[in-house]
Amino acid sequence: MLLFAALLFGVYYIFFRKESLTSSSSSDNAPEDAMIPCAKCGTYVQFKETLTRDGKHYCSRECLEG
Repeated sequence: MLLFAALLFGVYYIFFRKESLTSSSSSDNAPEDAMIPCAKCGTYVQFKETLTRDGKHYCSRECLEG
């Protein structure tokens, strides 16, 4: 009975431990991976790939200059 309880606890601990590690690492990368719309044409682009001017985000140099 004690062996069964230890096994059950081990399985429970392993699965919940992995979930907490996964959600913390994905929340660290969330701002960079967020898709935001271009201020001019509305195309969605990853945040890390945007060009920014005056607090607005653009998908390309053409939208930024135009």
